[in-house]
Amino acid sequence: MQNIKVVLVESRYQINLGYIARVAKNFGLKKLYLVNPKCRFAGANAIKYSKHAHELLENAVVCRSIPEATKGCFVVGTTGIWTKSGASFFNISDIDTAMKTMRGSKIKEICLLIGRDNIGLTKDELKDCDMAIFIPANPEYPVLNISHALAIILYALTKLNFKDKYGLNDLYAGQAQTGNTARLFEKFIAGNKQVRDKKAIAMVFRHILKRSNPTKNELKALNIAFHKHDW
Repeated sequence: MQNIKVVLVESRYQINLGYIARVAKNFGLKKLYLVNPKCRFAGANAIKYSKHAHELLENAVVCRSIPEATKGCFVVGTTGIWTKSGASFFNISDIDTAMKTMRGSKIKEICLLIGRDNIGLTKDELKDCDMAIFIPANPEYPVLNISHALAIILYALTKLNFKDKYGLNDLYAGQAQTGNTARLFEKFIAGNKQVRDKKAIAMVFRHILKRSNPTKNELKALNIAFHKHDW
């Protein structure tokens, strides 16, 4: 839990903020980040429903934008409508797949980006995330309250083991290594006239890298190929 931060975007209702704070403390989180809150985040109702977690609201960090609140983090967006992206390329996973992807990774800090109480995150906000997750629910009413969704996600994350228990985690690449390979790929396609939308292709490649949790040796093999190829 020390590696996880929760960022709430434009929260509108004090009762939800109270429940969010309570859930966050249940799972050991120490701080909440709020992007442009639309209500008194430490108001009477928020404090009332937070119970013994009121200090999280009273000490919440208020930010002007999502990039400011998520800087330096692996950003996990949340959505109740997984088809919201339309034709956009973004990394959507159900919660079980997302947890498997993060298991054993060397991500230093994970940011759970929780959308607005009424409309959630926008398509563009989801597209900018490193990963977007949804919780499979009743198709007739799939959208969960944000506090309920956070509780499920934090429960799933508590089952992850980021410790190097068996010495296997040393096999896997970290963010710096995957980022280096992604940059090499961008150079790799820069001179290829057949690739028209280079930005979109580069974004797809980054998503594939993050989802696949590659080993260091796998990235070395890719790096050699990208270095040697001459368009």
